Amino acid sequence: MTSSTPAYLRGEMRRTDLAWTDWPAIEAFLKDELICRVAVHDEPYPYVTAQSFTFTGDAFLIHSSRFGKLAAAIRANPLVTIEIDRPVALLKAPKGQNTSLEYFSVIARCEVRLRDSTEEVRAHQYQALDKFRPEKDYSPIEDGAASQIVAYRCEIRELSAKKRILADGQYSPPGQPRAPYLRYPFQSGATLSGLPPEAFDPRRFGGK
Repeated sequence: MTSSTPAYLRGEMRRTDLAWTDWPAIEAFLKDELICRVAVHDEPYPYVTAQSFTFTGDAFLIHSSRFGKLAAAIRANPLVTIEIDRPVALLKAPKGQNTSLEYFSVIARCEVRLRDSTEEVRAHQYQALDKFRPEKDYSPIEDGAASQIVAYRCEIRELSAKKRILADGQYSPPGQPRAPYLRYPFQSGATLSGLPPEAFDPRRFGGK
C-alpha cells in the first residue's frame, strides 16, 4: 500500500458529505475488488464493459481480445472512465424518497497506454496476475495466448470516491431531518479477502 494520498485524488463534489477521501481505505477497496466497468468513446452511444482489473497505485491493468470492440475503441481514443462500486446495505424509511443504499464507489478518468507486443503483453499479465495468483504457482504464459490479447495500462489522471455508511453519520443530505432508516445488509460480495486460504495455496498443483 502507498503511504501518501496521490495527487490525482479529487474530493470536490456536490454532496460534500458523501466525499470519500480516506486514501488508505480507498486503496484497500481497490485492491480487494474484482470487477470494474470501463467506459470508452463510441458512436452513437458510449460503450461500457465489465472487466477484471489490477490496481497498481497509479493505474488499472486490464486486457481484452485484440480483435474486439473494446480494443478498436481504445485505439481510436485512449481516454476512458473506470468505475468500481460495492453495495453494502438496503436502507428503508417511512417516506418513499428515503429508500436508499449504503455503498462505496470510485470513478477514475484514465489515459490508456496500449501494449500489444508479445513480450509487453506477457510482462503486463504477470504483473496483473500478482493480484489473483500471488502464490505464483502457474506455468509461463505461452506466446500463442499472449498474441491473442492486448494489454491496457490505464493511467489515472483524476479519481473521485464516494461512500454512504450510516455508522459514519451519513443519513440525509445536510439541512434535512435525519431519516429513521432500517438497515438490511447484503451478503458479502465477491472480493479477494472473501476467498479461503486454500485459494492461494502454491502446492495445489503439486509444487513444493
